[in-house]
Amino acid sequence: MSKTLAFIRKEFLELLPPTIYALVAFEILLFVRSLMGSEQNFVMATHAAVVVGALVTGKSILIADALPLFGWLREKPLILSVLWKVLLYMSIILLFQFIEELVPLWSKYDGFAGAASHLIDEIHWPRFWASHFTLGIFIFFYSFTAALIGVIGRDRFYQIFFRG
Repeated sequence: MSKTLAFIRKEFLELLPPTIYALVAFEILLFVRSLMGSEQNFVMATHAAVVVGALVTGKSILIADALPLFGWLREKPLILSVLWKVLLYMSIILLFQFIEELVPLWSKYDGFAGAASHLIDEIHWPRFWASHFTLGIFIFFYSFTAALIGVIGRDRFYQIFFRG
């Protein structure tokens, strides 16, 4: 196997866990949003956006994990690393949630300036914070599980959780 193919395979396998997790989390969030009545129907464009969002999220997590933002936490208790990652990821998600709310307003108010000025009034705040809270729970469990696997190893994790 060539070095390029080996690199692509390695990157793909690293991308799978956070992307699949994000895909499941976003689909659950889409379902919850539909139950809250904010989105009356499931359209393919919404599911396509969920898939794209999961791919972007998966790669964003890998990029954030590769940055030297977490090195100072190596000798600290594991919970500090988990909470720091949750804070970082949730800040990024909050930014993307605002962008998600801004995009439909962009065409409604003929440009970014008009959309930004009406953003605060047009957001359905209970839905917005419910979505953010739900994603926060998913991100916490992802970060916790990833940190635990980093400490005990993938094989030991599978043995504990799936083989008894």
